[in-house]
Amino acid sequence: MDWGRMPADTMVVESKNIVLRDIVQVAADGVDTREGLVETLGLTGDEEGAENLQPILDVFLPLIARLRSGGCGGG
Repeated sequence: MDWGRMPADTMVVESKNIVLRDIVQVAADGVDTREGLVETLGLTGDEEGAENLQPILDVFLPLIARLRSGGCGGG
């Protein structure tokens, strides 16, 4: 799945009502590991959809880092 192109309201962990936006927000707040996401989001890590946490981090952490560094300049 191309997480970088998915809408923010894409359901990731349905049993906990966690959408892509929630995961990206936690990552933007500084959580940069799958284990950190599991803990912060109140998961066990075994829920259906939890296997997507690392692939989502792999897509969004570099983007977040670029935004923080000013590397996404427009114009």
